[in-house]
Amino acid sequence: MKFIVCLVIFLITLFNGMLASHIRGGYIRVVSGNGSLTYKFEVIGFTDTGSSVGFGGGELEFGDGTIISLEGGDATHETILLGNETSLTKYTISHTYQAPGAYTVRAKEFFRNASVINMENSVETPFFVSTQVIVDPFFGANSTPELGVFPAVFSRAGSRFFSAVGSKDEQGDSLVYSLAVPLRDFAEEVDSYRWPNDISFYAGENRSETPVLKLDKLSGQLTWDTPELAGEFGMAYKVIEYRKVDGEVHKLSETTVDLQIINVESDMLPPNIDFDYQVASNGRIDFIVGYETLAADSLEWSFYSSGLLNWDGADINGHQLTDTIAGGAGFNGFVALPQSAAKPIYFVLAARSLNRLNPFKTVKSFAVNPTGEEYVINAVGHPKEAVILRTYPNPVAGTMTIQFPELNQNKVQEIELINAAGQSILKTGIPINGNLATLNTEDLPGGIYLLRTSLGQQIYYSRFIKE
Repeated sequence: MKFIVCLVIFLITLFNGMLASHIRGGYIRVVSGNGSLTYKFEVIGFTDTGSSVGFGGGELEFGDGTIISLEGGDATHETILLGNETSLTKYTISHTYQAPGAYTVRAKEFFRNASVINMENSVETPFFVSTQVIVDPFFGANSTPELGVFPAVFSRAGSRFFSAVGSKDEQGDSLVYSLAVPLRDFAEEVDSYRWPNDISFYAGENRSETPVLKLDKLSGQLTWDTPELAGEFGMAYKVIEYRKVDGEVHKLSETTVDLQIINVESDMLPPNIDFDYQVASNGRIDFIVGYETLAADSLEWSFYSSGLLNWDGADINGHQLTDTIAGGAGFNGFVALPQSAAKPIYFVLAARSLNRLNPFKTVKSFAVNPTGEEYVINAVGHPKEAVILRTYPNPVAGTMTIQFPELNQNKVQEIELINAAGQSILKTGIPINGNLATLNTEDLPGGIYLLRTSLGQQIYYSRFIKE
């Protein structure tokens, strides 16, 4: 009997371990529907290629009460091999919100790896990521940031580790980064989490100062003085997106990214990256780049800039150049500055050895402010909460009645109509009789529309269908 109980416990533990051996990180990206209320959602997971367990067995919540299962639903998915024993699995699905507002999109999956050193009982700790996004046609089209360069997965024990978690933003909005505690559920942090530079991981080492663990708030440069202790470490960070509209800075989204770094003992060394720059007086940033391996290995490298790149002897592809070379590479060039360079120019440099025995990758990022002053985002405004305005009949073929929340006798109210593509197609004033107004929709093509108006500081919306 005792043998059977032990066997059952062993099998349960083994089964949980199999389920928990795949997730290395991930995040949620929300892709704009050109200003409409329909968005595309990408749930991205980084997984261990050595595991037979796939990513996507959990749930996705859109923040409006709608919850779906990624597997078995309408979501499509693809898997891309990234190298270094890591793959990317992306589930994609569309969803339409009934009204503008602030929505927190959440994805939850069971379970994390069983051997994460800085988490208590990680084998039974859910993997949880979220993205909060403002859905409001007033701000125009907006997609949340996309990871620009895939982070390094392996770090060399007992050395300084460089990676970059900088993101790209389609609309060129300002991004700010900060370290965060990984979550296991909404507003629920991982149990007994310890930061990767917790002094307890450095027992027996001769450390005169606290080991470095920092994330540059503008460039997304991650730097960590790794311990000699080998194993898997979990961490998370936030990417906050800002946009200036009508002279006021607004927070548009906040994305939490989960990340795992595997600290390994090795005689191999990561590639070295050198970058030097100067803000020239002729309206450009001159730079010098150097990549090298400390062994006779071939090197795969990439160079990205948010500004358009220019240099002699190289074919450029817009903002990025990649190549493979034996030993190392060096070049110089410049980035021409726009007429109004109020925001920093970003550079991301990555290199990895093509020696299959060398798992290390180095990624460095820099935020260069052409003004030479610190770039600060302040005076952040918060979008006003949207309130639903009653309109009827809905669907409508001819005249539609609009019911306002208060009496506005003989007042002319400004309204705006926005089509499904996010385009403003009509701005007009309509008279209000008591708290009612009418709108003739006969000339509108059939489709879904959003009516937007404001009374004082309050914004009102109504979503209706024209037959």
